[in-house]
Amino acid sequence: MARPSSIDRLPAEIREAIGRLRDHGKTLDEILDHLRGLEIEVSRSALGRHVQAMEKVGERLRRSRAVSEALVRQLGDAPESKTARLNIEMMHSFVFDFLASAEEGEGDTGVAAQALMRNPLALKLFSESVERLTKASRHNADFVEQVEKRAATRAKTEAAKAMDAVAKEKGLSADTLAAIKAGIFGVKAS
Repeated sequence: MARPSSIDRLPAEIREAIGRLRDHGKTLDEILDHLRGLEIEVSRSALGRHVQAMEKVGERLRRSRAVSEALVRQLGDAPESKTARLNIEMMHSFVFDFLASAEEGEGDTGVAAQALMRNPLALKLFSESVERLTKASRHNADFVEQVEKRAATRAKTEAAKAMDAVAKEKGLSADTLAAIKAGIFGVKAS
């Protein structure tokens, strides 16, 4: 396994500062000058590799957010379902990215992913994660189906009650009203 880079060995607050500076559009040289002002010496190439890795992670996050936002637009008003589907989709994205890293085998992430794929315990845990993801997908689909059934039942019941009020106002017989409810709503007369 590759050893951590000189940037990865820096304290978290320094790495966060590097990220903030880059987010504010600072160049590698400007970031290096800032680090030197803090009496931190790193090579330009190490900083460049670190920034590239940060940008790759940022791109993956942007892609995950785009997928998440698309899912939220498609899901309607069930917040529990949105959250579950979002988590499932993010896990799918993680699994795909992990397998792609292992296949490419480039950089620290690829080498680490390949090493994990050769570890029997890691493979067992990975397969258990995939199994749980599949179960979560099924559970979420069942949950959405139950919510839709409850909503449909509630809507039919409310419509039937509204028909009762209109039927009284228009003078429809109880038999006629029951036939209309059964034919249209599938609701028996109460």
